[in-house]
Amino acid sequence: MWPRFGIKIGNSTLCIAHVRADGKAEVIANKQGDRVSQACLLWDGASEIECGLTAKQKMATRPRQAVAHSFQLLQSKEQLTEEKLSSALREIPCDFDKEELVFRMEHTVPSEKEDQDDRVVTKDLSAYQVTVELLRAELELAHQYHTDGEQAPIAVLSIPSYYPASAYKLLADAAQTAGFHVAQIITEPTAAVLGYSIGEEQTEQRRHVLTIKCGGLYSDIAFYAVQNGLFVQLATFGPFPIGGRQFTEALVQFICEEFRRKYKLDPHESRRSVAKIRTAAANCKHILTTMPSTQLYIDSLMDGVDYNAQMSRARFESLIQPVINNLIQQLGECVEQAQKEHPGLSKIDDIVLLGATMQIPKLQAAVGARFPDAKLHNSHSADEVVAIGCARQAVCLIDPLEQQLHKEEDCVVVEDDLYIWHGNDEANAKLVLGRGSVLPAKIRISLPQSEEGKGDDVSKGAASFKLRTGESEILARLPDSTTPEDGLYQLEVEVDVDDKDGNVVPLVRLRCM
Repeated sequence: MWPRFGIKIGNSTLCIAHVRADGKAEVIANKQGDRVSQACLLWDGASEIECGLTAKQKMATRPRQAVAHSFQLLQSKEQLTEEKLSSALREIPCDFDKEELVFRMEHTVPSEKEDQDDRVVTKDLSAYQVTVELLRAELELAHQYHTDGEQAPIAVLSIPSYYPASAYKLLADAAQTAGFHVAQIITEPTAAVLGYSIGEEQTEQRRHVLTIKCGGLYSDIAFYAVQNGLFVQLATFGPFPIGGRQFTEALVQFICEEFRRKYKLDPHESRRSVAKIRTAAANCKHILTTMPSTQLYIDSLMDGVDYNAQMSRARFESLIQPVINNLIQQLGECVEQAQKEHPGLSKIDDIVLLGATMQIPKLQAAVGARFPDAKLHNSHSADEVVAIGCARQAVCLIDPLEQQLHKEEDCVVVEDDLYIWHGNDEANAKLVLGRGSVLPAKIRISLPQSEEGKGDDVSKGAASFKLRTGESEILARLPDSTTPEDGLYQLEVEVDVDDKDGNVVPLVRLRCM
């Protein structure tokens, strides 16, 4: 049963986290020492398939043997519209068969004789099979901590919030085939909020959380109301075609223009040269998230000419400023629409960042400036927080062997604040349960004795209390033997629900302690 794992898989990267004996979730590093693996796959032309960084490094020179950005196609055939396919194919290095929905990788085998043509061999893989191969690479990392040969490692996986229901089953089956036991699948924004333990403490205050994801290809936005460990998804927006590729492309165009100006050669004339520039630009982008400058060096970029330049974070930030402006504008429109639908969202308490692109300091600063009163959570790597949240969720599951692929919506919550007071003196009303609290609940409360209610109690032989929720009031009486101590009633208020005949009716019981 232990340890338990959390897995985040996306178009560009994937990572796996486990929960240590002290209860802390930790991301597992791969063979190269990286905590986040590249979601790339490369076929060697025979029987071997490489995954991760080595596959990405070789992709520039052998694009027809590589698969990348495949996770966006892990959907049913009915969900993959012509628009989705056209958008996806722009990011895939190898050929893709739209009819069979398979990646078609090609490898050229040189002829042994001069009078014979080279032989071309192919290998077809579906998005499902690619996902299985990538997850098998993560299973090897899990086996560093999971040594039980009989029980498959228990894992909670994440999925983008905008994916259809059919994708949940496909992802679960792929992970099961790879060798994991899938206990649950949760959306990426939910996992990110779990990663920071927001709203898990017992409190009467509801917190509104905004999650902003900017991954390799797309971005999406979600709003949550969180209280007492209950997560209510209020609204989701996306996907929007703003992601890491736009930030990388701004740097790619800069390098191409600089190289053309300096050497009178146009890299756009060579697909291989552009692929080299794109790889170098992506590496430069990631380095500049933590370093003030870096050296951009590309060996034999075109016609044997090398490219070598110093790139500072300030220059990079000036290049990507238009992309940041587009994302902040899109964010503002989503917030405005969500606040119209949910007036309680007038105040955002917490902001959670997820997706590798959200690690860019300039982008984080822009989000912080847009919401100066909200707490910005960025202590975890934005590319790792989803896996951490999934691992923390795996620990909370009561029965991890029972698969739960979809979010639960059957819990009953308080729709309006519940107040109680003694007699007719509403000025001394105390809040029993706040809106959004999960039922059933039992609360102990000290309630001041009402001066107006003293005479009323004596005449009726009982202590009367009033409870109000929304526009409804309930009158409750306790026997006259209920006497306050020092002017305070010590009460136990139990709030439950009666769902007989399919109607949910709140039940309130009072007891004197």
